[in-house]
Amino acid sequence: CALPILVAVGYGSFRHFPAAPRRELGDDRGAIRSFAIQSSLASGLTSLRTSLPTVLVGVVAAGSQVGNFRIAQAPQTAFQSLSAPARLVLLAEQTCDIEYGRADRALALLRRYVIGTAAFSLLVTPPLWIFMPDILRFVYSGKWAAAANPCRVMVLIACVQLIFAWTKTFPVSIGRPGLRLAGQTVEIAVLVPALLACTAVWGATGAAIGPLVSSLALAAFWSVWIVRLRHGGLSPAPAEVVA
Repeated sequence: CALPILVAVGYGSFRHFPAAPRRELGDDRGAIRSFAIQSSLASGLTSLRTSLPTVLVGVVAAGSQVGNFRIAQAPQTAFQSLSAPARLVLLAEQTCDIEYGRADRALALLRRYVIGTAAFSLLVTPPLWIFMPDILRFVYSGKWAAAANPCRVMVLIACVQLIFAWTKTFPVSIGRPGLRLAGQTVEIAVLVPALLACTAVWGATGAAIGPLVSSLALAAFWSVWIVRLRHGGLSPAPAEVVA
């Protein structure tokens, strides 16, 4: 029932956009196709970092550990939802700034986002870490008390992903979706062996440590690249600009 409603709402919203005459893509066809393919692949890899771990945990650990891990994913899901509106703002504002040659403004907005989310993470992490067993007993009852330690690790993952949530939109804004694809590939390549190895040793807690390691790998990847981009310039090449 939900799908027809979503389709109807989406189609209705699309009809409200101003009509424009159809134009041939011409010489931009290849660049636009490449942009769309790379962005789609990167989005697919991004979705894997939340769905794939559950499957891998089930291969290595017992059913109770899988349940604990699923409960532990709640902070990650909550923080991803929290960052969604900010990512939309970053996408719109930074794309506009880059297109009009205001790379300094795009970087300033990025800096404010990182500082703000880092401060928020430092503020919320200690109480969540301390009171996590009580929170789980309140929300899920005592049945899932064993998920406290995996949840604590997931809070750290959620904070890292919140601070680096801009990596989903920034490559698109600068016309470099291949960088996003490369970063997500690094994350998944680290995630799989780290999760399997840690889960085999520490169960659900190890299953949370694996994604933490891969999230830090992605953070390191983008920490290096943002420095390189700042020194190399952020204006997209003419063939990569999408109007």
